[in-house]
Amino acid sequence: MICRKCGSVLEERQLSCPFCGEVVASGKEGTAGKKVELKALAAVPEDREKLLSELQRLKKYFLAIRGKYGVMEDLWLMQLKWQEPSLIHWALGGFIVTMLVYLMLYGAGLLPQVALSFFFILWGSITSVGYIRSGRIYEARKARIDADLRNVENDVRNYYNQADACFLPLDYSDPRVIGELIHGIENGTIKSFQDYRIS
Repeated sequence: MICRKCGSVLEERQLSCPFCGEVVASGKEGTAGKKVELKALAAVPEDREKLLSELQRLKKYFLAIRGKYGVMEDLWLMQLKWQEPSLIHWALGGFIVTMLVYLMLYGAGLLPQVALSFFFILWGSITSVGYIRSGRIYEARKARIDADLRNVENDVRNYYNQADACFLPLDYSDPRVIGELIHGIENGTIKSFQDYRIS
């Protein structure tokens, strides 16, 4: 079996691709929150000229949604960049802020010398409140990015499913990738689409 998303060779009975995570088992096209299932791949043209002609046709077809590929890349990068808050970082930051506040109050004579417990209460409060709040912001932002990405991916998947005789896996349908394929086949660095897919 061949993964319809990334083109990897799969073992029989695998339920998902180990490389890209695409679900292999068939199901219904997605509703809200679910990925639209990809249609089966067409056969790769054997003849070199026919292959180039079909690649040119598919490149022209997918150029109509080239902006959506860029949006998907931006959202993928945002997913990678936006990291879960770290309790250690909040504890260190809380310690520094607490130390400054404590020293200011102590220096002004507003705290007795024995009020060390105030330091730990303030440190714990700043750390816990900051960590919980940043965690909520992270979860809300992550959910929004995931929803935006799913919507764009489904738009691309729906358009991809309407392509006639498409033998390209979804990850190869970006017009830039198709252009690389065409260039490589024309100058001889890529002998066949199968070689490019394996590499």
